[in-house]
Amino acid sequence: MWNEYFRDKVVVIGGGAMGIGAASSEGFARAEAITYITDVADSVGEELADRLRGEGLRVHFRHCDVSSEREVESVFDEISATAGVPDVVHANAAIEWVKDVRHTTFEEWHRVLSVNLDGLFLFGRRALLGMCERGSGAIVVTSSPHATATVPDAGAYAASKGAAHALVHAMALEGAAYDVRVNGIVPGTIDTPMVRREAQAAKDPALQLQRMAATHPLGRLGQSEEVANVALFLASPLASFVTGALYAVDGGLMAGLPSGPPLKYNNDELT
Repeated sequence: MWNEYFRDKVVVIGGGAMGIGAASSEGFARAEAITYITDVADSVGEELADRLRGEGLRVHFRHCDVSSEREVESVFDEISATAGVPDVVHANAAIEWVKDVRHTTFEEWHRVLSVNLDGLFLFGRRALLGMCERGSGAIVVTSSPHATATVPDAGAYAASKGAAHALVHAMALEGAAYDVRVNGIVPGTIDTPMVRREAQAAKDPALQLQRMAATHPLGRLGQSEEVANVALFLASPLASFVTGALYAVDGGLMAGLPSGPPLKYNNDELT
């Protein structure tokens, strides 16, 4: 389906080795894009790239810590020199931190923001520079519902994602005059290695996963491929009039108030 839109296009995925990033990497690679997977998980990223190359796809892995300006610049310099300015950049790299604000150290706070926000800035800045000069391109950012509604033990993560929402809007406005579109994806709880690690902190990890699933009106966890499909849509010409948007891929999570016993609003039932 996607081949006609991405064949021979240059695509860069930040945090592309696992979870949503891996699904995005596979999606663009199978759409015949020249796909660059970047991550700090070298062995996992190399294994994914090798597997996809084994299918005859054009996939490369490059180590990249998105919080390092030097590493981001080096990777983009290499890609631009060998394949050309990227047509699509999916800024997906992020880390989660579960600790209340009172007990979060400054070092922990800085680490979360350096990856989730500085990394987005560095990827977005470099993508915008090349794309705006050329006059086309698409940037997709993976954000989170924590940007707008969070929980007590996620202050640093929520702050980073709230800022990511604002940066999506700012970059979209900057890119619009050059036909560069910037959009964000807001996934619900997706069945990824990060979510499963989080569930391991509970006394009953399996029950914790069931509880996470139950918070979504669709009654299940999302799959990485379901998020990646929206990333491909937003990067494609099918979304040619979409920029500055934040697309919920959350199984209805953010559509409702915190649930308890159903409230009756029918007048006949109240009298």
